[in-house]
Amino acid sequence: MSKICILGNGCAGKTTLGKKLSKDLSLPFFEMDEKLKFLKTTPFPTRQQIRHFSRELNKLLDKDKWVIEGWGYRETYEDRFKKADIIILLDVPFQLCLERCHKRLGTNNLEILKRGVTKLNIFDKHVRPLLLKLIQKYKHEPEKIIIQIDENFKYEDILGQINLDVEAMKKHNNKQSEYQTKF
Repeated sequence: MSKICILGNGCAGKTTLGKKLSKDLSLPFFEMDEKLKFLKTTPFPTRQQIRHFSRELNKLLDKDKWVIEGWGYRETYEDRFKKADIIILLDVPFQLCLERCHKRLGTNNLEILKRGVTKLNIFDKHVRPLLLKLIQKYKHEPEKIIIQIDENFKYEDILGQINLDVEAMKKHNNKQSEYQTKF
């Protein structure tokens, strides 16, 4: 298991979790906001901009190993679900993300705070429901590990769940291989 996709609202902990998993599992880390931010030029992208972003994202997704986190365009979510071995949704409550956002921005400038709140709202109202549908679609695929966690997660529990699920998948795949070779 070497392709981990982390999704969640702003200030949910995606980058922190991604960097830790990257380090502990010796996987390259890609923060979409950093790696592909040059491709996100307008709040209302054209189809051409989305296709270009998708092509660049797929160059990352086609690598053998990765931990990737971030939003990007919603047209690219399913590509990440298809190519990831492990999908982690940080399902942190809106209010906590809002408090963290205010702290991170470190300002009382209403215009800056308004933009932060707007972004968090967009995720909560539009992106999260789409991700939950994708989780339902992919949760029964035996080669995928899907972990949905809240703000109370413990990092060690995530590592443990990944390792346990990987071992179970290996056993399942070995049984299939044995069955296929018998007949």
